[in-house]
Amino acid sequence: MTLTLDNRSQNKESSLTRALREIQQLNSKIAVLEQQHQDYVQKQQNLIAAIAEICISPIQEIQALRILICRGEAACRQYLRSVLVKQGQTSKMTTGQMEKPTLSKRAKNRGFLQNSKK
Repeated sequence: MTLTLDNRSQNKESSLTRALREIQQLNSKIAVLEQQHQDYVQKQQNLIAAIAEICISPIQEIQALRILICRGEAACRQYLRSVLVKQGQTSKMTTGQMEKPTLSKRAKNRGFLQNSKK
């Protein structure tokens, strides 16, 4: 009879030990998932801040957010890069369209530079 009770208590103890080990494994998996979630949230917040900074129109912002939601982070970053490229091309065009010095202004400037060398 004592042998049977000892055997039962050992089985209970080993099953409790097993359960405790499984709980610890689950807790560590939960901790890893929580960290991954925090990293994901931080990336999304950084990306949303970048959207607000890069996009110059509400339509661009909405498009970027749609892409982020539907197609993911990589596609959104690609869209933002294309927006930046377009903005760069636009700024080059607008600076190129600024008043170019006339020939007489160029000649005056050249003359000024030549006189300053003497």
